[in-house]
Amino acid sequence: MKKKQTKWTVLEMFLTGPGTRMEVWKRNPEVIQWETFKRVSAGLLCNGLIETIQTMGVGHSIARSQLTTKGRKSVEEWRRVNTQASK
Repeated sequence: MKKKQTKWTVLEMFLTGPGTRMEVWKRNPEVIQWETFKRVSAGLLCNGLIETIQTMGVGHSIARSQLTTKGRKSVEEWRRVNTQASK
């Protein structure tokens, strides 16, 4: 899978709602390898396309994440453009 396509694949996986990275990845693990998903989602977090919304508890590094408004708009626009291009 190409690098740019990987970014959009991960963003689409977050469209169905928030979750830990493992929860989100398990929604469709056949699409992308776990290691790649972790790396790409970390980059999306740094770029402001996903955000941490809740840590799981004191002393835990696991957190729930969701798309930011910027992330949601980006992936919805990307889907719209791809749908039009495939027609």
